[in-house]
Amino acid sequence: MPCCAPLAATLAQVTVLDSPAPAANANGRLDRRSWIPRWSRADVQLIGRVGADPEVRFPQEEGERAWARLSLATESPSADTPDWHTVIVHDRLAQFAARYVTRGRLLHVTGWLTYQLLEGRVGARVAEIQASSILLLDRPKPHQDRPDG
Repeated sequence: MPCCAPLAATLAQVTVLDSPAPAANANGRLDRRSWIPRWSRADVQLIGRVGADPEVRFPQEEGERAWARLSLATESPSADTPDWHTVIVHDRLAQFAARYVTRGRLLHVTGWLTYQLLEGRVGARVAEIQASSILLLDRPKPHQDRPDG
């Protein structure tokens, strides 16, 4: 079977990206981060209502990015109270949030989960969603319209 020999040689050179080689740390244990791919992230999609008008910051100096922080309430299946999420948007999405996102608006947010360490508390982390897109799911009420931006 000479026709299959080149194929077998090619298959032997293929490496599987999902199963990296285990690496031991200084204690001889497997390093937990060695088996997590670099491109791994927790993608998030949320549908909920905005709890307050977004906090928006525009750059004061060269090199800074515009950003906005908003709180989003989602329905919790196990409790009567909603789950609250902090959503961070940058650049053009921050401008969009400043102009169109107001308290009570229904949003669809797509992004990924990040963690911020709390200052003054050892090991305390807060989860935030870095949004890559925001979709308005309702029409603004007449008093919510901000055409002057």
